[in-house]
Amino acid sequence: MRKLRHFLKRAGSARGMTLIEIMVVVAILGIMATTITVVYVRYLESSKVDGTKIQMDNIQQALDAYKIQYGSYPTTEQGLQELVNKKVMPKLPKDKWDKEFEYIRSSSSSYTLKSFGADSAPGGEGNDADLTVEQ
Repeated sequence: MRKLRHFLKRAGSARGMTLIEIMVVVAILGIMATTITVVYVRYLESSKVDGTKIQMDNIQQALDAYKIQYGSYPTTEQGLQELVNKKVMPKLPKDKWDKEFEYIRSSSSSYTLKSFGADSAPGGEGNDADLTVEQ
């Protein structure tokens, strides 16, 4: 019982944190939150690039299946929508920035498939860079 009273007496006499100590803790928490947010945003953007590459691989496989079945790739005028029309794909995917892919057929046996990246404009670097597949 004595130990309990001694502990309670000591706990009651402990001094609180000063304003400067509280400000230092808040500043440290702010720096940590900012760092974590920056890393998380970079991770999200790089995952969009990876997801778009996977979508492009799926479209390539569908285009190859279309070519085997019909003897050539869809024309530029028909576009990727022809894959849906001929039931090679259930629906036409978009890139991870919710934009449609650009499809251009160069000849009956070659094409270019492109996503313009995060900025949706030709060119760019990093996450804004174009993703291109040529067959």
